[in-house]
Amino acid sequence: MLATTAEPFDSQDYLYEIKWDGYRGLAYLGQQTTILSRNQLDLTPRFPELQGLHLRAREKPTILDGEIVVLKEGKPSFSSLQARGKISDPLRINRLARQLPAIFIAFDILYVAGRDVTRLTVTERKEILERIVEQGPELIISQSVIGSGVQFFKQVTKSGLEGVMAKRIDSPYLPGKRSGYWKKIRVIKSADLVICGWEKGEGKRHLGSLILAGYFKDGWYYNGKVGTGMSRKEELLLLEKLKPLEISKPVFDPPRGEFKQPYWVKPVLVCEVNYSEISPDNRLRHPSYKGLRHDKSPADCKPLEFKTTTQV
Repeated sequence: MLATTAEPFDSQDYLYEIKWDGYRGLAYLGQQTTILSRNQLDLTPRFPELQGLHLRAREKPTILDGEIVVLKEGKPSFSSLQARGKISDPLRINRLARQLPAIFIAFDILYVAGRDVTRLTVTERKEILERIVEQGPELIISQSVIGSGVQFFKQVTKSGLEGVMAKRIDSPYLPGKRSGYWKKIRVIKSADLVICGWEKGEGKRHLGSLILAGYFKDGWYYNGKVGTGMSRKEELLLLEKLKPLEISKPVFDPPRGEFKQPYWVKPVLVCEVNYSEISPDNRLRHPSYKGLRHDKSPADCKPLEFKTTTQV
């Protein structure tokens, strides 16, 4: 089940819980554990410490919906999780399972002892989840509050977490569907960055993504790409401005394998971008294009999370 986006709000008709920053997965608990991603990728071999989740279920077979996360200093670290997810060598997987152990945070339940419970309300499903799952170091249940969404969002923001999920208390579980029953409320940051190139879109998209960088002292530093937040009309307007600015080489050294047939441009256009956080390699996470900033000079756009020891 997928969510729509929303701003913080209060309602006694909704429960609120932390939006965990990890890999979404369905955990199939029977005689063994199998965790599948949204695109049906089997995540189980990558996380051997989670292969005993079925031993935590008091009734089987059962299916849990949740998030695989790696905690660092008590908070989800998506970069640490990515380091785990990219590894395929069994020896390295087992070593990282000890160094960066993952946990499964369960927030919903779809089947209990083979019985479909998706038509029950979310509050009823959470009661079942609490009853049949034994929590432990590798499996915890996501907790929630009812009604106080704005205050809960403020606390989540203060704690440096990704955001909040709001779920209507009488809502069923709708597999594979995006519904207003569930709302995701992200903690959003904003930045002004310079457009240094662009990539073509696919299908009806004229513009796939903008290539962004910031300027520091005497060089340009890459901060990632943004490909969402632009209407079709905005794409065409941007292309009208970008095509006359095309140059043969980029103004920074492009990371290997990062781009597909990029078109490089003079770094003169500044745009505003919303994002959730900056990755350790200085990339925007969950970026969304907001518009051009004609009141900003490219020289004023510093790279985000700049480190003097790292130039891309």
